[in-house]
Order: sequence, then structure tokens, then C-alpha cells
Amino acid sequence: MDSIELMAQFVVLWDVVQQIQLTDRPDEIVWRWSANGTYTSKSAYLAQMRGTFCNFDAQAIWRAHAEGKHRFFAWLLVKEKILTADKLLARNWPCESNCVLCDQVTETAAHLCLQCPFAKQVWLLVNSWTNGVIPLPIDLDVHVDAWWRRSLSPLNAAQKRYVAAILMYTCWNLWKERNRRIFEQKSMNPHQVVQLIKEEVNLRRVACRTPEVF
Repeated sequence: MDSIELMAQFVVLWDVVQQIQLTDRPDEIVWRWSANGTYTSKSAYLAQMRGTFCNFDAQAIWRAHAEGKHRFFAWLLVKEKILTADKLLARNWPCESNCVLCDQVTETAAHLCLQCPFAKQVWLLVNSWTNGVIPLPIDLDVHVDAWWRRSLSPLNAAQKRYVAAILMYTCWNLWKERNRRIFEQKSMNPHQVVQLIKEEVNLRRVACRTPEVF
């Protein structure tokens, strides 16, 4: 560490010390993780576990009228844990970094399912099919979990089950189209992808004997 850096640290320390007023009052130990400043084993446990668990409300995922694989995929998606190019690159796994649907930017979960021009075309068709019930993802900087909450927040419990399912099926088929292009060297256009979405939604509706919504 050179003398210039030491001098800078000394000046910072000097500024901090100038704000301290010493008194004859005895020192007190305050526990910052409790409201009254007193240590408890419960507050220590909560402090250690802070940030290690998820506070995302996933009820709309697990209660959606969708198959288990779609609900599990949606859970990974809202946590942005699906293995898109950004995740593969972080692991030093070989992959094509750009989104295979548009070949414009690095592939992330948010880009693939919300921001990609191809995905936007699919969402526009889904929005038209559902008479505007499924909203268009318009915020380019939004995270997937924020988009998920925003899409479902104005709905009641029954509506959430249907809408959440269609959100899942749409993202699932965008993911499948991505994998189709990578692993099978085949591709579909947005209209064909939406047709698959409709078929899966209707098959699930018939299997569950739920009324047709759209």
C-alpha cells in the first residue's frame, strides 16, 4: 500500500472521528438484528438465514391449470434459473451467446420470453386470441418475476389459474422453439408457435373438464 492511499484513508478516518463526541457514559452493546437492541437466539437465527430463502409468492404457479412440468418450468423461469446462454456462459459451457430467435443480443430468460422480437410477435398473437386478457410485456427492463406479478395482480383467484396457465404455456413454447432451433435445426413462425399454445391449453382444459375461456 503506497503513501498516497494511506493518506487518503487517514483523511477519511479523520472526518469520521470529528463527528464523535466522547462522554463519561458507559459503553453499551446494541444488537442490530432486533427492534429493541437486545440479543435473542431467534433474531440471531433469522440474521443467519437472511437472504437464503425465497420470498416470492408462488401460489399462482402451483395452482395454475397446467401440467406439472409447466408449473416447474414457470418456477425456474420466474427465478431466472433456466439454462439460457447467460447461465451457460457463467459456467464456461460452450454455447451460442446470442438469442437464436433474433440473433441480436445475449440470451437471458427475460429476453427470450419477454423482450425478443420473436417473443413479442407471439405475445401479440396471444393477446389477440385472449381478447386482451393476456397483457403484452411492454417494459423492456422488467425482470421475469416482476412481469409475472404485474400480469396477475389485478385478477381474482379463479382468473389467476387460467391466466397463469396461458403465461406458462406461452413461455414454455418459446423455450421449446429455442431448443428446436438449437438441437433439431428446425424452426416455426410465431403463428405456428401460438397454434401449439392453443392446442396445449385446450388439451389441458378437456383433461381437467374446465369451461372454455377463450
